[in-house]
Amino acid sequence: GPWVVTLENFLTDEECDRLIQLGGEAGYEISRDVGKRNFDGSYDGYKNTRRTSTNAWCADGCFKDNTTQTVLKKIENVTGIPDQNSEFLQLLRYEPGQFYGTHHDYIPHHLERQEGVRILTVFLYLNDGSHVDHPGLSINLCYDFPQLIHRSVDAGGGTDFPTLGITVQPKRGSALIWPSVLDEDPNAKDERTSHQALPVKAGIKYGANAWIHQRDFKEVFERGCH
Repeated sequence: GPWVVTLENFLTDEECDRLIQLGGEAGYEISRDVGKRNFDGSYDGYKNTRRTSTNAWCADGCFKDNTTQTVLKKIENVTGIPDQNSEFLQLLRYEPGQFYGTHHDYIPHHLERQEGVRILTVFLYLNDGSHVDHPGLSINLCYDFPQLIHRSVDAGGGTDFPTLGITVQPKRGSALIWPSVLDEDPNAKDERTSHQALPVKAGIKYGANAWIHQRDFKEVFERGCH
């Protein structure tokens, strides 16, 4: 089967905290899937019951942040693929009961685009059940639950690959990496890496997605052609 790699201690505690903070500053909104095609070739996003998390995009000031740049350099170093090929980090938050049903990161219409399809996903776990924020952390950084300045996912929230029989539990600072395409044909979807974010049963789960394409994504994004 395809390889699925976990890297522990990929991020420091400080990097995890900063990404969580940046997500709060950018503002979490209901996550959307790719919807119908518009007349100009763009695609709508749509809300659905299969995906109930919230997310924020790490663009503009978030992208330029020193910590973000350090994290992106780590991803670049471990994959050997320049950050230009990666979409902006998608910062995620899952509250109790929230999940993302079985899906695949491969998007077929990207075959027609300059950046090509997504070939790799790097998922970053920003917290786990063992982590409680430092008491001195500002309430403003924890605006979403100021009554408990507590960021932990106490139960549930694993990343599950049904076809492969693999479930990876959140571990703060870890990275999980898997391919979306076949080694022998990098334009073709690898059906075996369909996956799901299992429901959070207690606590709040924070994570981040880096979706890496075959070719330069960010230059295409700047021109509005993605």
